Amino acid sequence: MKEPFRDYGCFENKNNERIVCFNITKSYLQSWRSNLYECTRKYWRLDGRRAKKADLVFAVSCGMIVGVFKPLIWHLTENAKNVGRWEFEGEEIVDSPYLLMSISNLLGKRQNPVAYINM
Repeated sequence: MKEPFRDYGCFENKNNERIVCFNITKSYLQSWRSNLYECTRKYWRLDGRRAKKADLVFAVSCGMIVGVFKPLIWHLTENAKNVGRWEFEGEEIVDSPYLLMSISNLLGKRQNPVAYINM
């Protein structure tokens, strides 16, 4: 287990990766969905063509990266309540060096829960 009170630093995109960030603070902290992957992967209003170019997806809560995923497939949701929204299927990268880093230096306070880095 990672040390919860250690300073993991601020995220810097040194590898020039294309990243989509989702602010999952509400669904994650209030446990609206069964796990971190389900909180991150579904029902986003975004540009699907742009998202399909992403190398990574970051789950962000309270300005910290709490999950890192490698998206394999992006598609429009089949959920009738969320028509026109996107979701992805992918793999969690549990040993990512980006976990628990602060990303608020890049995202700041935003109203839009979707952010793109290097895209």
